[in-house]
Parts: sequence; C-alpha cells; structure tokens
Amino acid sequence: MTDLSARLERLTPAQRALLDRRLADRQAAVEAIPRRARRDRARLTDAQERIWLHRQRHPDDPAHNVPSAWRLRGRLDLDALTRAVHAVMARHEVLRSTVELDGDQPVQVIHPHLPFEIRTLDLRDLPAEQREERMWQEARAEGNRPFYLDVGPLLRMLLIRLADDEHVLVRIFDHMIWDRASMGIFGQEVAGYYRAYVEGGTYDPPPLPIQYGDYAEWQPEWIEREVRIRQLPYWRRQLADAPPARDLPVDHPERRGATNRGGQHYFRLSPELTGALRRFAHEERTTLNVVLLAVWKFLLHRLTGAEDVVVGTNSSTRRRAETEPLMGLFLTMLPLRTTVRSAMTFRELVAATRRTMTGALDHHDIPIGVILDEMKVGRNVGLGALYRAAFIMVDFRHEAPLSMAGLELEPLMLEKQNVTIDLSIGYFDEAGQDSVYGMIEYNSDVFTAPTIDRIWQQLDLLLHESVATPDRPMAELPAPGGDER
Repeated sequence: MTDLSARLERLTPAQRALLDRRLADRQAAVEAIPRRARRDRARLTDAQERIWLHRQRHPDDPAHNVPSAWRLRGRLDLDALTRAVHAVMARHEVLRSTVELDGDQPVQVIHPHLPFEIRTLDLRDLPAEQREERMWQEARAEGNRPFYLDVGPLLRMLLIRLADDEHVLVRIFDHMIWDRASMGIFGQEVAGYYRAYVEGGTYDPPPLPIQYGDYAEWQPEWIEREVRIRQLPYWRRQLADAPPARDLPVDHPERRGATNRGGQHYFRLSPELTGALRRFAHEERTTLNVVLLAVWKFLLHRLTGAEDVVVGTNSSTRRRAETEPLMGLFLTMLPLRTTVRSAMTFRELVAATRRTMTGALDHHDIPIGVILDEMKVGRNVGLGALYRAAFIMVDFRHEAPLSMAGLELEPLMLEKQNVTIDLSIGYFDEAGQDSVYGMIEYNSDVFTAPTIDRIWQQLDLLLHESVATPDRPMAELPAPGGDER
C-alpha cells in the first residue's frame, strides 16, 4: 500500500467526502449546475422520490420526521428568533416547498412565502420538579406529529418556557427537505440573523449560487453522464450475486410492518475502551469508524449465521461546491458488503471491512435508487431487499461551534418515534470527549427491549475482546450462554 493510500484510508467519512468535492471542483471540465428555467417548481431528486413513494403508502407515518432540540439559557428574544427563521426560509427555496402531482409526476412546488410561527408552551406555573418531565413529553409528542407533503411548511418549531431565562426550542423537519449538513447550515444562519436582529448589526451570508430545485433538475443528466459510467460498474461488481437479505432473529416476526414504532437503547463506551479502539485503528492505518463497523458486522454474522453480510450506511451526495451551502436532502445509502467468517481474526476482519469502506467511499455519492434499479429491486420494496441492519457514525469533532447572542446553547437528543429499518446502530464522536457514545435504534413491534439489551451486551463483549486479542480467530471470542445464545 502506498503512503498516499494509507493516508486516504485514515480519513473520516466526512473528511473523505470533503476531499472528493474539492478534487471534483478542480477539474477544468466541470460545468456549473445551471439554474432551472421554471422557478416555481422542480422535479424531485432520487432521494426525495423514495420518500414520496413511502408516504403514498403511509401518509400518516412520521418515520421521516427529523427531530432535534436546543436548551437555551439566557434572555431570549422570541420576535428576533422568529424573524431569523423567516430570513432563512426566504434564503432557501426548499424550506418554502411542498409536493404535489403535476399530471402523474410528483414535483416540488416553490412558494414565494409560507406562513410560519413558533408555537409556544409555558410551563412556568408547574412545580419545578414537574417541568422537565412535561417538557420531554411535549417535545416527543411534537416530534411524532406527521407532516403532509402538500401542506407546508415542512418544518415546525415549539418553544417551551421552563423559566424566565431557560427555554427548550424543539425543531422538527421533514426529511424531504433536510439532511445532517442542513442542520449545521440552518443553525449557523439562524444564529447569524438572530445576532443581527438582537444587536442591531447586519448579517450578510454569501448569495447562494443555486437552489435545491436547480440541483434536482440537473441530477438526472448527472446520473446518466457520470454515475452510470463512473460509479455504477463498481456497485454492479460489488453486489453481483448478493443473496437476499437474511432475516434477523426477531421476537415477533408476525408483527413486521404493523406500525414500525421505534425504540432506543443508549450506551457509552468507557474512556479505556474508546482509547483502545482508537489506538488499534491507528495501528491498522484505518479509522475508528471502520473498526466499529467490523465488530457490528461480526455480531450480525453471529445473529443470523450469514457469511455474506451487507450493512447499510448513509453518505452525502454534496460533492460539488455549489451544493455545500444549500439546505436540502443530499443523502444516499450505501450497501456495505463484506464476507465474514468465524475463522477470521479481528485484524483480518478489519482489513476486509476497510477495503469495503474504501471502495464505497470512492463511489459514495450514487443515489441508492440507481442501485435498486440496477438490481431490479422495485423502489416500493425498498432497502430491505439489500440489508436488514444499518450502521452510522457521526463525527462532531470537525463541526463549527454554534453560538447565539446572549444565549448558552445545549443540544438535546430527541428520539424518532418511528423507524424505517428493523435494527441500526449509531455512534457519536464529540470534540473534547474521551469516550464515544451511541444508540441502538430498533423496531419495537418486532424486537423487545430485553432482546436489544442482550444484543448490546453481546456487542460490548465483542468490542472488548476483539481489540484485546485481535489475532485470535473470531470463533474463539466469548459468546453469551443460555437465552442469549
């Protein structure tokens, strides 16, 4: 392996995506994404179309709600905050969009203005010991209310007053207009406008080169010109002869598809284990992301008996400079396929997982719909034909800190009430923290909480034993007995 290859493999997914975008933008032949001719509407992107199809079957399903919250300490100016949100909505067309049929094709309709207000709930009259519990109840209920795509705006906010100088701002976005990068863009721009309105200054972010609808209109040409030629051949080879996704051993298979209610199991790795995993990743010239994924893949191998293990992970399609400042859905899913055998050592499994991840990141911005079409999997069938479990790792270490004039911000995590896949794991790596925390998210219609707790116990045991003895065959790693086995 060359030194350059080793350096590339040590990049986090976020760093690799940023490098890909910058390299792509330096190509002399790259043409700018043009502005579309019709400004009041645009086609849906591939990712939006998949969500739209799901919503036609399940219009009341809040599975595509994206909830989050800030705890705000200090003097809050609600009028300035509302004006700031309106300014961001005026700047980004996608925040003023709804979806309707144009003939038999769904399109996003761009409105010149959509009414928006921040709903308020005052809990100051409650006894202090009851306010926090009530706040969480109201926040979760707000996150569970569905959006309807033909009724905008596809975002909501609820401001809960806990004290004169303490509020919780709950933000709910529809995934049709939202991805993780959008969260950072929205936060920075709202904070910028809020500061200007409170302090009397100005906030003038650079003009947007294009809007999300322009990207949506351009995407089909890019898929034909770039994706099918440069990226699809890799995925065609990678997924050739892939067997049907192996069912997970769930508690209630007869309930699958009932309501897809979500459950969460939170955990935090110890500083000692986190440090050992980081050191092993460094020794193997890879990332913590790859090491954690390898352990997850082996656990799925144990749970299902499958040696051909496919795990889904998300990836950004923000490859070009024009898309970096835009809000919108620039998200795809990558099926990561690795052969996992119990005779492999952990070191060998990590190497195999690294090759899988490296190949995927080299071809990371392909819309998953293109892969589904290639495999002749109907988009109504969805990703369950490719995999039944997912993995994500969110790296907060490279995100700019957020501040609002006179306010102290504390991010709060709100659980999704519904899920789109039976089992997934997410790891979160924050700046200034000596340990990684995470969450197993599951379909509570088919899994019970005790089963998920036993899955976590197995995973925790594998994490410790794998990194402690990386050259021992995985089959020799301790396995739980009794009911867990």
